[in-house]
Amino acid sequence: MKFVGLVVCGAGALGSVLFSPAVAHAEAVQCVSTSGQQMTVVEPAAACGSAVEDRGTAAAYGLGGIGYAKSIDGASALGVGVSGGVGASEGTGGVPAALGLGPGSVAIVSVERGSLSLAIAGTGSNALVADVDQGVVCAGSAAIAWNALAGAVCVATPVGVFSTR
Repeated sequence: MKFVGLVVCGAGALGSVLFSPAVAHAEAVQCVSTSGQQMTVVEPAAACGSAVEDRGTAAAYGLGGIGYAKSIDGASALGVGVSGGVGASEGTGGVPAALGLGPGSVAIVSVERGSLSLAIAGTGSNALVADVDQGVVCAGSAAIAWNALAGAVCVATPVGVFSTR
């Protein structure tokens, strides 16, 4: 699990450097839930929500944005919204992680089962990770979506969208 956490943290740090504008004085909120808990925090400039159905962990952070995470059956879910972005993840098992970085960004992970599922969207872009049979979707000029279980990945850049499926 330490390796997976390192990958998610490293990807988040890389995503914030590549995709998000500078954040100055943004309001920060956090919601962290474990076994059967849920939490919601709504502030004027940020919001978060987290829920765990039975076991697992869900952590959501809003730094001038909206974060949501839901864990089912032992997942370690992460949702982060920064500077007007939305990051929402939900998963059964595995590590679903979604980071929306910048105005108009939407990153969503919704998987019924999985190992690592990661969506990062930059300003004005979208990233979606769905179940194995539905794949990944990237739109805009700054997005990455990866479903490790499906072996599917896409990357949206200013010159186009590249995808394995």
